[in-house]
Amino acid sequence: MNSSMEYKYILLDVKNAVGFITLNQPQIRNPIGNPVKLELMDALAYCEKNDEIRMVVLRGAGGVFSAGGDMNAMKERLDRGEYGTWESCRLGGELNLKLLNLKKPTVAVVEGAAAGSGLCMALSCDFQIVTEDAKMVFAFVNIGYVPDSGATYLVTRAVGTVRAKDILMSGRRFSGRDAAAWGLVTEAVPQEQIGERLSQYIEKYANGPTKAYGYIKEMVNRSVYHAFEEGTEMEVEFQTICERTNDHKESVYAFFEKRRPKFKGD
Repeated sequence: MNSSMEYKYILLDVKNAVGFITLNQPQIRNPIGNPVKLELMDALAYCEKNDEIRMVVLRGAGGVFSAGGDMNAMKERLDRGEYGTWESCRLGGELNLKLLNLKKPTVAVVEGAAAGSGLCMALSCDFQIVTEDAKMVFAFVNIGYVPDSGATYLVTRAVGTVRAKDILMSGRRFSGRDAAAWGLVTEAVPQEQIGERLSQYIEKYANGPTKAYGYIKEMVNRSVYHAFEEGTEMEVEFQTICERTNDHKESVYAFFEKRRPKFKGD
């Protein structure tokens, strides 16, 4: 079965038992705003219930996986004097929980860059194939935010508390090669090998024992991610507080003014 479904911000193509979900706003580096999250959850629900789909591949159009949160939406809310990050946090947690619990193998193909909530989404997949030179960053702290979309839980489980505090609190960039060395992603490969490696994953997991894969995921998730939902609830609580700080406002306006923010700790 080969088919496609119509969405505004993403693409869903079904080819040879694989659901290919593509973030499709390359002109603005595929941000993960609320409308995108809703479309992604709908596409994942379709892949979940369609028995002809035996694995899911997640990627970004234009050679970039995702720039993360929608900075334009943040600025527009600040300009209007409105607050709404709680909804974004809630949707991010729901989306990644759906990815974690999908009863079929999932693979994220990360090229170019992956930041913030976009990177969290990739980490919620079963496997991540990333280019060695991919630029990655958990930039939440750089705009006066705490990590959301399950980032704290996912990262700490993968790399431990010492490395998690380093990359989450510093807000520094790291490469796909670094991420693979730390155990944050499955593997990093040269750009020219990304297509070949994806084909190998598809050959194995789209033709394997799908039910067994689903149960293995459930057993692993129950033993490792049992407190994921509780963690995302804390994200919503703390992000709502951070959204109202002067540091957050300063960092968003500094981003658009192309200058370094002047944080004052309030």
